[in-house]
Amino acid sequence: MADGRLGNQRHSKRRTQAERRAATRTALLEATVECLVEFGYSNVTAAQIAARAGVTRGAQAHYFATKAELVVAGLEYATGRIIDQFRTDPPHGPTEVETVMALVDRLWALHDGATFTALVELWLGSRTDPELRRHVHRLNKELTTGMSEILTQVAPDFLNRPRGASVMLTALAAIRGVVLMSFVSSTRTTTALWTVTRGEIGELAADAIGRS
Repeated sequence: MADGRLGNQRHSKRRTQAERRAATRTALLEATVECLVEFGYSNVTAAQIAARAGVTRGAQAHYFATKAELVVAGLEYATGRIIDQFRTDPPHGPTEVETVMALVDRLWALHDGATFTALVELWLGSRTDPELRRHVHRLNKELTTGMSEILTQVAPDFLNRPRGASVMLTALAAIRGVVLMSFVSSTRTTTALWTVTRGEIGELAADAIGRS
């Protein structure tokens, strides 16, 4: 009887084919982001990604026929997770300007991480690749739209203010500029630059609220 129950438990823990396929696909997508960061778009290969994911080259090709398909899917996956995390735990502050700055801080943390580094690699690759550029443009638009929706959720009035949208576009451009500089600067220099930049963004946000 005990052996029968143990057999049933083992059987119940077996993953379905759909679950195994989903797990393999997720492993490939996560490995893609890691490999883009480590090797760069021009140097990374589908074989490297498959090895990092712990799957065979044939299994990788079954899910994604080309490297371009794989890296775009990997960034789609990472972008979607970022937006989902923001929606699940949106930033809040006691005042409107503090809520806006809490979102700015979250955006900074997001861009100062592996996903944005991988996205930069795709930006560089897309400069001479029109097809890849089309995907990069779409991913950037999805991320920007998602952030705007979350800001509207946590600070409903801000984007409707005369300068609200321009402040957020400025903040996003400034964040990306500082992060790009971090690729060739020391941590100390980057931290100092972000401190100054954040202060300027805070003044812009407060001014936009105060002038409305």
